[in-house]
Amino acid sequence: MKNGLKKAVAVSLLTVVVAGCGNTGNQETANNGGATTQAGSGEKPTLTFWMKKQLFDDQNTLITERAKQFGEENNVNVNVELIAYEDFYPKWTAAIESKSVPDVSFFGYQEIGQFYGKDVLEDVSDVVASLQGKSAINENTKKAITFSGKQYGVPFWTETQVLYYRKDLLANAGYTEPPKTWDELREMGKKLTDTSKGLYGIGMGYGKGNSDAEFLTRGIIWSYGGSVDTQDGKTVIADSPETVQAASFIRDIFLTDKSTPPSAIGWDDAGNNKAYLSGQAAMIFNTGSVLATIKKDNPDLYEKTGIAPYPAGPKGTFIPGISNNLGIFKDSKNKDLAKKFISYMLDKDWYKSWIEKGAPLTAPVYDELAKEAVWQGEKNKAFVESVAGFNFLGYPGEYNAKAGEVFNLRILNDTFQKLLLETSYTPEAAITDMQAKIQEVYSK
Repeated sequence: MKNGLKKAVAVSLLTVVVAGCGNTGNQETANNGGATTQAGSGEKPTLTFWMKKQLFDDQNTLITERAKQFGEENNVNVNVELIAYEDFYPKWTAAIESKSVPDVSFFGYQEIGQFYGKDVLEDVSDVVASLQGKSAINENTKKAITFSGKQYGVPFWTETQVLYYRKDLLANAGYTEPPKTWDELREMGKKLTDTSKGLYGIGMGYGKGNSDAEFLTRGIIWSYGGSVDTQDGKTVIADSPETVQAASFIRDIFLTDKSTPPSAIGWDDAGNNKAYLSGQAAMIFNTGSVLATIKKDNPDLYEKTGIAPYPAGPKGTFIPGISNNLGIFKDSKNKDLAKKFISYMLDKDWYKSWIEKGAPLTAPVYDELAKEAVWQGEKNKAFVESVAGFNFLGYPGEYNAKAGEVFNLRILNDTFQKLLLETSYTPEAAITDMQAKIQEVYSK
């Protein structure tokens, strides 16, 4: 899962220009603060769309074809740029500073919160309401992009972490079902671990850049009744017995049970993927990208793989949500056209085909589409069912830019890595130190 804000130095992107019908004349373009026109074309408007490049090529093709269709139907030129997620932030920053923004852009909910705080995003509540009037948009997908009762992004798709488990290995150990609680996960992890075979029950890691762990740790802490943020946006409430209890649970998996690979303490985001694909880990937590990979490259492992939602803690099941959206900058020169374009991309009939090309990585925001057959299959169902349990950075308060900063700084990863490396460092001391670091961010 790689949805944290990343400030990459290099910017690489794929640009696709799709023109509307009519004579384009001279192909020289003039840039006008994000709204471009084709010279000699009678000043036909150009709409610029920055879209996250998807894992599945079919989805990228469908996006560009749909944009071309919009251009033909509305007599406009549409410029689509498919951009790797890690390259977005420097492009957004430069565009805001120069006031040369795209008309429509992809945003993770973290960026929606940050850019709302900078007052550079357009209120798109009217677009959301219009779409909602045609087909219900899942309420949980709107939580993280709603501020003061208004939406500053339009939900486009969701992603979620789920539990991957080896059905064959669980069966051999006497288990007929995946773990329903974190305690069951721990017990299964111990029983599945066989170091003589290089097999470990649980693949989770705490390297510096590991966003998977940042999300997973929050899910565990929340399910124990703890938090790493605030209720009021100011006073951090991380230092609690519940958070300490969750930290003790994680520490015991690593140091008492030794159910994780020794190298896991330093894993980046690819660590748990590799451990599962190589047969080193019997259970991991990840998004639908892993399932897509093994379905394509390892059919045997695909058949042996089971998928389940997050286990529950003492306070229930809490799943770190990933909300992907389309939005409009205030400096867009084509706001009305941009809103029309977003509605066009979320037309349910076309959208259904686009979403299903990316299943199970990209899940639908429309409740009705989550009931389609593709999402009721054994391996896909957990991805749409998990949306009901979504919570976002900042919980139990609303998402805010400070919560995003805490995530980006990987404060949890640093805390837990130290806890797992230094045997004299207690969970109580670790959470006290973490509280101070997070409070420092909120007090700036």
